Amino acid sequence: MNSRLNTKRIVLAILLLGLAAIAVWVFFSGKLSIGSKGEANAPAAATQGVAVVNGVTVVMLDSATQTQSGIRTEPLSAANYRAETAAYGTVLDLQPLIDLSTRYASARADADAARAMAAASRQEYERSRLLYQDNQNVALKTYQAAQAAYQSDQAKADAAALNTQNIQAAARQQFGATLGRWAFDPHSPELVRLLNRQEVLLRVTLPLDDGRAAPAQIQISTNNDRRLPAYLISPSPQSDPAVQGSAFIYRAAAPIAAGTNIAAYLPTSKQITHGMLIPASAIVWYGGQPWAYKQIDAAHFGRYPVAQQSPMQGGFFVTQGFEPGERVVVSGAQLLLSEELRPPAGSASGCKDPECD
Repeated sequence: MNSRLNTKRIVLAILLLGLAAIAVWVFFSGKLSIGSKGEANAPAAATQGVAVVNGVTVVMLDSATQTQSGIRTEPLSAANYRAETAAYGTVLDLQPLIDLSTRYASARADADAARAMAAASRQEYERSRLLYQDNQNVALKTYQAAQAAYQSDQAKADAAALNTQNIQAAARQQFGATLGRWAFDPHSPELVRLLNRQEVLLRVTLPLDDGRAAPAQIQISTNNDRRLPAYLISPSPQSDPAVQGSAFIYRAAAPIAAGTNIAAYLPTSKQITHGMLIPASAIVWYGGQPWAYKQIDAAHFGRYPVAQQSPMQGGFFVTQGFEPGERVVVSGAQLLLSEELRPPAGSASGCKDPECD
């Protein structure tokens, strides 16, 4: 009897242990399942951010974000710079010069015709005079008529010559002797280039306190930042009433419309400084000054200040803060600045500009 009871107890214990094992397995299986789902739904590690390292603001972007955002860098190359000063000028209207050239050609033709008439009248007058003095072989009336005709034609010739001189003087008063000579020479190649708009005339005004002579060559630019060479013709006899200073006339091979205001850059020193050119495409403005993002490594970009004391064609010339061969962001720099200024999660305002204070 006892043997049977013991057997039942053993079977019951085994069943209880089995049930306990099943319960433990179900419990831990649910925990693992929940844990796996939590890990799957957990956010990925951050792949971008902003930090300040040794006083430099550094933006981190992973390669995928860089590609998607169009971030592109280029290495800096060495450049040379010569100190210069800025002046202002205007593209001259050629119509007054063309009108003077036309008037001069017409006056010159009239003067030549008048001289020819005076020469013929003089010959007739001399012939009549000799005949009259030779026993009055012609009547006095005929002699006097020839004399009057000659004097009249000579007066017309003198008036025509004076008209041409006045036109020349007007050209010198408006454009100077050199341009006047070009305008009155029908075979002048310089005038042909101006008439064909291969070149334009510029009146450039140097500052009043600038005691240097006008340079033979300067650089000019309009609103597109592209610089072009311009060459000195002569001092300008007329100045721009809007700008005080000494005016000079230059010529430039550029199809710029008459009346356009231009900026002129005049070299002030022969000394050449060596440095780097930060391209205009790399410049971002923040806090009232230009900056450029330098690539630190594959995923980090630091924002560095750019000195603006030496602007040159296509950007800014610098001697500090950058080295030749370093890569700067030339496409997408504004996006990096936006990423840098983006407010962190939970902040009320993301404006870091001092102007927001």
